[in-house]
Amino acid sequence: MLQAAETHNLAQNLPTVEDLLSVDQACFCRGRSTRDHITTLTTFIENGFEKTGAVFQDLTAAHDTIWHTGLLYKLSKCLLLWRVQTVELLLRNRRFRVHMGDDVSSWQRQANGLPQGSVLAPTLFNLYNLPLTHSRRFIYGDDILCDLQAETFLEIECTLTADLDHLAKYCQLWHLKLSTSKTVTSVFHLHNNGAHSELNVYMNSQRLKHDPYPVYLGVT
Repeated sequence: MLQAAETHNLAQNLPTVEDLLSVDQACFCRGRSTRDHITTLTTFIENGFEKTGAVFQDLTAAHDTIWHTGLLYKLSKCLLLWRVQTVELLLRNRRFRVHMGDDVSSWQRQANGLPQGSVLAPTLFNLYNLPLTHSRRFIYGDDILCDLQAETFLEIECTLTADLDHLAKYCQLWHLKLSTSKTVTSVFHLHNNGAHSELNVYMNSQRLKHDPYPVYLGVT
């Protein structure tokens, strides 16, 4: 039904769902893949004649923490009412209970999380956009990379720390959670005398770990 609606929108020159997605997000987007982000990131670093600082972040249980009320509110700002109501039908009255041996809990209403296995879940997750930052963003699903180039490490540290503070407050407001243990910093530059430099970047008042060989989308 939604695919037919997309075709109708194209014929009527109305905005489609893909028009609403962040350009920083490449996951489950038509014509885009992990290679796009890897290539763009590599080019961004190589073309930067200044120092480049990066923060590799991960959202904890991202699809399972999407707040239904918040998602519907966001969708109501960019989609037609009937579309929002269709998504609401998908999320409404979903229940769960827990089995442990012979014990079974009572039924509980699910107020968070996207339906597992639903073809719409990835698109709905992408529409649950993160806020803009001063640093360059590369997002693939729940993997978030903030990149910044500047003349000094101090400028990079201050800007990235401010961006992470902004992201942390946003995630708290919209029921998301950044994983501090999986978030690391790294540095890219051409100066041998700074080969062992580490960034002092903080998130939730905790200094992030430095990783000289970070892994992004399976590539080191």
